[in-house]
Amino acid sequence: MDFRAIIANLAPVASVLAWMLLAYLILLWAASVLWTYRDIHGRSEDVAVQVLAVTLALVLPFGGVLLHLILRPRQTLAQKYERMLEEEYLRRNLEDPHVCPTCQRAVEPEFILCPHCQTALRRRCAACDRVIDLTWNVCPYCGDDGAGSLPRPSHRQRVETERMNLYDR
Repeated sequence: MDFRAIIANLAPVASVLAWMLLAYLILLWAASVLWTYRDIHGRSEDVAVQVLAVTLALVLPFGGVLLHLILRPRQTLAQKYERMLEEEYLRRNLEDPHVCPTCQRAVEPEFILCPHCQTALRRRCAACDRVIDLTWNVCPYCGDDGAGSLPRPSHRQRVETERMNLYDR
């Protein structure tokens, strides 16, 4: 067989393969344009930026996508929104430390119950009648543990002790 005959037989096959490769590259280019549109649409609300990104992908078939990857905003709009919510939540916790753990509404530091959802926030000490945290086992003001095991001075003895301390100074 002649070398020219082999090439003549392979020419139609090579032509079909070339057309298939060209069609594949065109589909890949169209998919990259569509991906660029969807990506920039999720990252920016600015119409001019969206048009510029898609135009780059259209005019520069594969280089436009690479430029878009370099120049696009780092975060999507959803990620920005989530970050903004998280920052606001943290700022709110710093600015207003007295909030109900159930409904997240502001409460006064002396409230025992949340006026909105009636969640117990604090309790009163049985001995000194001061407001203390629910998680505390012992009252930090009088030392009462609720069981009555600690001897407590009477009110009169406390007043006399405070008066004596004032005179000693």
